[in-house]
Amino acid sequence: MYSIIRDSVPMEYDNDENTWRRPSSAKVERSACHQIPRRSTTVAVVVLGLAVLSCLLGYCVLSETLPYESKTLRLVIIIFRHGARTPVNTYNSDPYKNYQWPDGLGGLTNVGKLQLYELGKKYRSYYANFIPEEYCEKDVFVRSSDKSRCMMSAYTFLAGLYPPSERQMWHPDIPWQPIPVHSLPKSLDNIVASTKPCKVWQAMYDETLAERNADPKYVELFDYLSKHTNQSMRSILPIDFLYSTLMCEQEAGLKLPEWTKTVFPGKMRTPFMESLAALAYNETMQRFYSGPLLKEIKQYFDAASEHESLDRSLLVYSGHDVTLVSLWRALGRAELLEPEYGASLVLELHEDVEQEAFFVKTFFRNNTKVEVPMELKLPFCDDPCTYSQFSTHIAKIIPDDWEAECGNTDK
Repeated sequence: MYSIIRDSVPMEYDNDENTWRRPSSAKVERSACHQIPRRSTTVAVVVLGLAVLSCLLGYCVLSETLPYESKTLRLVIIIFRHGARTPVNTYNSDPYKNYQWPDGLGGLTNVGKLQLYELGKKYRSYYANFIPEEYCEKDVFVRSSDKSRCMMSAYTFLAGLYPPSERQMWHPDIPWQPIPVHSLPKSLDNIVASTKPCKVWQAMYDETLAERNADPKYVELFDYLSKHTNQSMRSILPIDFLYSTLMCEQEAGLKLPEWTKTVFPGKMRTPFMESLAALAYNETMQRFYSGPLLKEIKQYFDAASEHESLDRSLLVYSGHDVTLVSLWRALGRAELLEPEYGASLVLELHEDVEQEAFFVKTFFRNNTKVEVPMELKLPFCDDPCTYSQFSTHIAKIIPDDWEAECGNTDK
């Protein structure tokens, strides 16, 4: 056994399992099928066949819920969209413009709270062999958009991810523990919500939006929606807002007007997704919109790959659909994306000790019902995606001086 000490925490290298572990980390014992009693060859063969079949069937049933096992995993970063919400705004002809939403406009609903709680439980189960059972501040860092629905989603996610152990129970009737969530005010957040003003990005966004709006394929839709909403709908941006409003009303069980049936969600879905993509349409815009988040991710990956931080195992970001779409595009994925409530993107850093190299895996769940996340292949990477390749790509999208490049300073 070899050992190293970083930040006063001893780590030991297990030659048998080819991985670094804390001294307190117990090895995971794998279950085995029961031995077959010796009676006769025929009986033994039959019993053996049944046992193998039973094991195979059991594996098929449990494979989606078994903990994710990886001896190479070193760091996990989870970025998710908040849970189900009420409409943020309305439209002129909306029959529900005066509807009294119990959670207010843009509020996280009880369904949304449950979605993120269930997502936290899923990741607790999925990473049971990696994320410590007990919450400890040095193990995890959580950052959220300053929007209330994102903060609340982060807290409910953590309630599912870190149920208190017996030692951590502080109230006999409340099986929950407080875990800190960090955020920046809207005017300062260029990491999660990307709402901090950036002059250069704004000019590029306005130009991109104008180009998308000029597409002749949308003329008929613009005319139709403008007529039936009794307001101007000659841009994919107001269609984005209208699409989200109709989705919220439909999910709340409210009957939508008859005129929506021919356009929602069908014809409105593509302009809605184009509106999301327009925020980080090209690599230069991604540099402003997603660059600060990628910079923070790279800093954590660099520290782990240089064995400077062996304590931190998990980072969590609670954001919006645009947070996921912009990061999706920054990772080289050009497909239009509609992240559902609770959709999540995961970046994993792995270490191949024998090859003395690190590599990155990327996964995506488009909603909280998905049991096993879908692994994404990054177009700029080989398989496996070496950290060197990953780092080289995202470095191109990370600004040296965000404020200066945005034109927010006199430099």
